[in-house]
Amino acid sequence: MLFKNKLTLVSISLLVVMVIITSCKSKADAEPIVAEEGPQPFENEEFVAFYNTFSSDSVFQLEHITFPLEGTRPQADSLDVVPPDFRWTLDTWKIHSAFDDGNKSFVREIVNGPAGIIIEYISDVSGQYTMERRFAKLSSGWNLIYYRKMGKY
Repeated sequence: MLFKNKLTLVSISLLVVMVIITSCKSKADAEPIVAEEGPQPFENEEFVAFYNTFSSDSVFQLEHITFPLEGTRPQADSLDVVPPDFRWTLDTWKIHSAFDDGNKSFVREIVNGPAGIIIEYISDVSGQYTMERRFAKLSSGWNLIYYRKMGKY
């Protein structure tokens, strides 16, 4: 009787182990792990065409910014206070050019934000210095609606 119970216990244990191994294997087969190789291209072709023109045509750029533009700038020094209602104006605007990674010193990410807003983040590789621009499609087409100048925040 003792031999029969041990054999049943071993059989049940083997069955449980086989079920666990089989279920783990089928889960792994169903969900393959794919490694991402670098940043994926942004897929909004209409925005990409706008962005390329915005970065290369200064007249077009100025026509597609909603001045006074919401945003902020970094502090000039420890005593400088940036007003909470800071706005960029046409007379303080410096034309933006195409992104340059500075020999891989800077990284850029473009993401879909809430409510159709597209957000561009640029930072140095350490992540200490950052910049942010937000674009929205308005009745006049794509426009820059927010700019946080490159700085340490």
